[in-house]
Order: sequence, then C-alpha cells, then structure tokens
Amino acid sequence: MALEDELSCPVCAELFSDPVLLGCGHSFCRQCINDHWTSSKSRNCPVCRQVSPHEPVSNLCLRNTCESYLREQSTRKERDDEEHECLIHGEKIELFCQTDEQVLCSECKKHEHARHSTQSLQQAVRQRKKTLWSLQNATAQDAKICNYNQTERRIKEEFKKLHQFLKREEERRIVALNEDEKQKRAKIEKRTKGRIRSVSDRLREVEEQMKDDDITFLQVGMAETSYTHTLAKYTLPDQELSSETLVDVSKHLGNLKYQVWDNMKDICPYYPVILNPHTTPADFSVSDDLTSVTSCLHRQEKSNAFPLNRSRMVLGSVGYGIGTHTWQIEVGNSRHWILGVCFRSEGKPITQPLSPENGFWGLRRDGCMYSFLSMPTRFSLKTNPEVVQVRLEDDYDVMGRWQRKVSFSDAGIHSQFAKISGVPSGKELFPFVMPEDQSVPLRVVPVPAKITLAGEQVERNLSFRERYKGLIEVCCWVVIALLVILSFKTDRHDQ
Repeated sequence: MALEDELSCPVCAELFSDPVLLGCGHSFCRQCINDHWTSSKSRNCPVCRQVSPHEPVSNLCLRNTCESYLREQSTRKERDDEEHECLIHGEKIELFCQTDEQVLCSECKKHEHARHSTQSLQQAVRQRKKTLWSLQNATAQDAKICNYNQTERRIKEEFKKLHQFLKREEERRIVALNEDEKQKRAKIEKRTKGRIRSVSDRLREVEEQMKDDDITFLQVGMAETSYTHTLAKYTLPDQELSSETLVDVSKHLGNLKYQVWDNMKDICPYYPVILNPHTTPADFSVSDDLTSVTSCLHRQEKSNAFPLNRSRMVLGSVGYGIGTHTWQIEVGNSRHWILGVCFRSEGKPITQPLSPENGFWGLRRDGCMYSFLSMPTRFSLKTNPEVVQVRLEDDYDVMGRWQRKVSFSDAGIHSQFAKISGVPSGKELFPFVMPEDQSVPLRVVPVPAKITLAGEQVERNLSFRERYKGLIEVCCWVVIALLVILSFKTDRHDQ
C-alpha cells in the first residue's frame, strides 16, 4: 500500500496516468494538473503552491514504474482472487458497508446488510485516499498559515537592526563628546602655557630688580614682587574658565532621545498602509515588511487577461472609517494595475466581480487607458503617474447627506485626475491593490513622521461650509431660481 500511495496522483488519488513533472519537483496526471490550473486560474502546484511558469514535462521514469506496478498487481490479483473470499458465504468480496465499515460480498449485502448503505470496494478505496490527501493538504496549509517561527525570526531581525543602529549612534555621540573634550583641553593647555610664560617672564624681571640696591628695590614696590600676587594677577577668571573649558552639556544631552529618534526615521519609515498577507493569492509575492506585492504570473498580451474578482487582490490590514485618509502607491512603469477601496467581504464567493454593487470602488489602468470599476468608459492621461495618491475623505451630496469619496492624484505633480463620489458610509473601507504585470511590484510609499503636540488634533474638524456644503448649494440654487422668477414677473409687468 505504501508503494501504491507513492505512485498515486495527489489530485485524483488514483495511480498516475500519463504523469508529468513540474518545476517544483511534484508529479501529477497530465489531465489532473490541467484541470486544476483551469479551475484555479493560476499555474500553482496543488501541493506546495509554488508557481510553475513553464509547461510540465513527461515523467517517463514514473510512467514506466506505474506500468510495471500495474502488471504486477494484475498478476497478484489473479493469484489472490481466491484468497479474498467471504469467510461466511465463500463469495468474492467486492462491496464496502458504510454503516458498519466492513467489506462484504453480494450475499452479505442481501442478508445481514440489506438496509445498510454500501458502495463498491474500488470507490470506497478511492474516497478514503482523497480524504487522507485532503487532511494532509489541510495540515500543510495550517503549517503555512501558522508561520510562528518565520514571524519570530523577522521580528528578531528587525530588532537586531535597531540595536545595531542604537549602538552606532551611541558610539558616534561618544566620539563627538571626546572630540569636544579634546578641543577644550587643547585650549586650556594653550592658555595655561601662555600664562606660565607670562609669569616666568615677570619673575625674571623681579629677580633682576632684586639685584639692584635697596633703595631702588623699595621704589619698585614689594607688593609687585609678591609671588602670590603675581599668580593671582595672571589666573583665569571663573567665568572665563566656564565658557572656555567646560563641555557643552546641553549640546550633547539636550533632547538626546528626540535627536536619536529623528535620525532613526531613515531606517524606521512609517507606512500608512500595511498589506495583509492572509489575503495574498498563491501566485503573488509580498515583501517581508508587508509594503509591496508582485505578481509572479505571466500576463498574456490581451485585454482583461486576468479576471476582475477579489481572488486577484491584496487587502490592507486596517480599514478606514470616518475622517480623511491618504496613502500613495508606487506603480513605477507598470501598465496594468488596479487600486481602490472595498468593504471586507467574508463569506462571499471570491469570483464575484469588482463593482460598487459588491462593495468595490477603484481605478484600473490597462495599457495606456484608464477606467473605473463602476463603468466601462475609458480615458487616457497626458502623463502616466509613477506614484498614485489615493485619498479617502468625507463628502456630502446635494441634500447634505453624509457619504464618502475616493480621489486619485499624480503624486509627482500633485494633480488629481480621477474621483469617485457616492461611496456609502457606515462601514470600514479597506485599501486594496492588484498588480497585473509580472515582476513589477506595487509599493506603498512611506510618509514622513510628524510630531503632534499635546492637545493638537491630528485630523482637523470639518468647517461649517464643508459640513453643509450640499445644503448650501441647494439654498444657492433656490435663491437663483427665485431671482429668475421675480425678474420674469417684473418684465411681464413692465410690458
């Protein structure tokens, strides 16, 4: 049985028929792998989920082994048919009782198991193999989802980078302090040597004066010959010592943590959108920092090569409710992508089309043309953006009812080129990206970190004009209509 399991296709659980070999090393029946790729819309391996861009090759060695095994089984079956007989009725065992989980012969089915559910022996074996393979595949998927060790390793790697940065920052600041101390010491030594030379010169003058006669010596003055008085005269004042020789403590310690944090921003960027790896299709690759995604599947050169459904997208990990939220996606030279927002759609089929009716609002680029998910109308731009800014904000219709809108801008020239209004409120909207060009990633652009002072509002409150924009417009139109009516009545009265 172990050999038969090794010679069985993981998809159909039957002995290999025309086996083919994928690039990942797994083998399948040619028909099984073609059917799997047709149904899943991607060329991934059913076992390891690795994408196979190349056509599978025939596994001649495995095919010869299966043929040899079938010949041996046929010979053994003829020999063992007589042994597989019912011990009670002496008939050939060819049925399986699903109620009692026992093998049966036709006589057992007629008598002891007449009211039980039965199936053929071959069908029962095939069903059990598929169940075992499903359990094995589910276990592999669970191991892939619960990637605790991989996540732990990434966390340690990130903190290792932070520790290395802090160590280098500490060493740099200690070097700066030592250099400051060295300069201060050099100034002190230079000033001290100058004072010592001055004192030495003055002492020599006093010694020369002491060689004169007593009257001359007394005329010069004993006070000036005092060694203590001379040292006191040429000693630095305390204030001058403080400014010239003391280390600038405020320079090295003032806002030390903030300065380190400010320098750390270069290696600790903030991303407004973090991709959710659990929503990533098998043929998509998400970076370790969860900020970029790449399609590994080759796109055919034809319009709408990829199906427009949520099985091809990657969601952001956080949804946005009320307020204004902005993020930028670097699309580079990619000519095929979709960006937008959507409602979380648990429990819905992954093949549902991307439309506002299903909770999707977005912009698609297909070659040189752009279009909204809500309408087939296409348009072009003079300059194709390399970085697209997506902005989700509150909006009000003409009746003053609260809703939301999504706008798209060229971040390079700060120019809005598309807008979607009428997005319903009341539920969180999740950003999503859909790369459609192979090996061309879509990246979330980091934003500079900002310091929020105590009491400062991160999001400004909407002004009266913004809050009642729709109602104000309605009132303006009513006033204009009244003025037109009054003007018309006045003209008729004059006539």
